[in-house]
Amino acid sequence: MSFQRFDISPNPGAESKRPHLSVFRFASFQSASRRPSQAPPAYSPNDVLATKNQLHVKILHWLRIAIASITFIISVVILACSASALRTYTGTRYHAEWVLPLWPSVVDLRPTHALLACGIILSVTSIFYLVVALVPTPLRSTRALNITFTLLSFVSLFMTIFTTVFANTINSHLSNSTQAGTLASWTCRWQGFGAAAPGRFSEICATSTAALDLVILMIVIESFSVLLAGWGWWVGARVKKEAAGGKGEVAHV
Repeated sequence: MSFQRFDISPNPGAESKRPHLSVFRFASFQSASRRPSQAPPAYSPNDVLATKNQLHVKILHWLRIAIASITFIISVVILACSASALRTYTGTRYHAEWVLPLWPSVVDLRPTHALLACGIILSVTSIFYLVVALVPTPLRSTRALNITFTLLSFVSLFMTIFTTVFANTINSHLSNSTQAGTLASWTCRWQGFGAAAPGRFSEICATSTAALDLVILMIVIESFSVLLAGWGWWVGARVKKEAAGGKGEVAHV
């Protein structure tokens, strides 16, 4: 039995146009499949340093804002207490109800004036820094803010220490005098007399003492502010070094 070959191609006379398998370069596919996937580059030490610097800049910025805000609030309270004591003294200095004078012949108002001056300076410096730090300007840079915050911190610290020493020295010197006194030293000696004490003396004593205590509290806050200023210069040096190396941009506090 013999078998006959039949050609089942649609066009027996024409050559097949089907591409040969050799046209496809399987080697290229194999090399592509063997190529490892490109993972994102790992952080370099410089990138980690830049991230830490940016974090320090943000923390420093908001700490300074918080210190300036607290300083402003306390300074307003100091002003209010000192002004209230001075106003009460003015209203009771010459009172027709009392035959004998309520106050000694010499009333030293220098401690009260020092408290008022301290409150004014603290409020002005805190407002000034808040404006400089929060209002965007072309000149607002890390170095400029460091200089501003450092100067204001040292001025505020000096003012609080001077006011505390000055007021306490005069109050202590006149605490036992019967001819002279300050608003605090004269009114606070009446504590414990009950109804025998003049009616507004307890108010003057309380407000004067509160103002002086708040100034003492501001010494602690301004000391922390000076330390914060030193940290700002350290952060500024790191940011400057980063910018000089071309690894990041100079950050604005």
